Amino acid sequence: MRTAIINAKIVTANEIIENGVCVYENGIIEYVGKEMQDIDQTIDAEDQYLIPGFIDLHCHGGNGLEIIDSSAEEMDKLARFHLSHGTTTMLATTLAASDKETENALCTFAEYKEKYPNGTLIGVHMEGPWLNPAQCGAQNVEYMKTPSKEELKKLKKKYPFILRVGAAPELEGGLEFGKTSEELGIVASVAHTDAEFQDIVQAKENGYTLMTHLYSGMKGVTRKNSFRIAGAVEAGLLFDELFVEVIADGRHLPFSLLQFIYKCKGADKICLITDATRAGGLPNGTQTVIGSLKNGLPVIVEDGVTKLLDRQSFAGSTATTDRLYRTMAEAIGKDMVALSKMASLTPARVMGWKNRGEIAEGKRADLIIMSEKLDVKQVILGGEKI
Repeated sequence: MRTAIINAKIVTANEIIENGVCVYENGIIEYVGKEMQDIDQTIDAEDQYLIPGFIDLHCHGGNGLEIIDSSAEEMDKLARFHLSHGTTTMLATTLAASDKETENALCTFAEYKEKYPNGTLIGVHMEGPWLNPAQCGAQNVEYMKTPSKEELKKLKKKYPFILRVGAAPELEGGLEFGKTSEELGIVASVAHTDAEFQDIVQAKENGYTLMTHLYSGMKGVTRKNSFRIAGAVEAGLLFDELFVEVIADGRHLPFSLLQFIYKCKGADKICLITDATRAGGLPNGTQTVIGSLKNGLPVIVEDGVTKLLDRQSFAGSTATTDRLYRTMAEAIGKDMVALSKMASLTPARVMGWKNRGEIAEGKRADLIIMSEKLDVKQVILGGEKI
């Protein structure tokens, strides 16, 4: 059925079209402009924003569930929870866990793909276990290991839906791991790293294109024999070829750092990510775990963020992507084009997905009607109202 969304402030990659019309059929956008077309039905946006569906490249779970130990049905449930907040594309993110738990999660994701071929979880992001214990954050050091290109090759052959991996490039085998990722068509991200500036110079020359949650789980400026040494943070900010993730939940990074990152990198290089765990969307006071219910670490939700029980480290976030959008708007101003790039188009470009991430002819009709207060009012997934 040919459908037109009318009376919309359409946020494209370059401008806002006032009183705009967006027409789609069979899940694909066919027209974006101001002229009415021949259609079968209309959706009145009531002078609200029409923005592209959010793309979250880093999400472990939400609503009490986590990818690492969910069934296929539970994976669909947590994905639908985030879909209700506007996320129309997600990478199911694992973390440092036992080989058995990781294998089970990957096998279960294969089952999910069979049962829910149109689901919003379209691939897997393995955040580890190839991480540096010195920057473990809330991940369990017991399950961390050095990067192995042979292990990665075997995993990709068995599970072709692995689309992204996180690793510490300074570890033994880290650079070869990045190069192999590139050869396999996997996006390699610098993650939980104790790397210094020169390590990142080498990493970006060996397949790494992205920095996992900038500032979190990585080293900044340090001193050696009285001399200042730049770290991974500064390298991520400096090099234009590197994309960066930002957890813009208003807790992991203060507004001053959000503004600084935006000034350094711009909307074309920033990906807003939730890094949500099973605590995603749960209220303050909730006690749960990060990782599997069997082997995970105890955490508590306080101040709108997840913390380890000793309160010495955040443990993922409770955020949904619409919250990131509003927080970033408060930090940098209500630049809808820039905000939608960071939440949709830039993540799509990181992954090489050319069929989504913006409102343009030929793209998927993954759309959000959003109020002036930046609340999600309607979600359309592949042309279907949710």
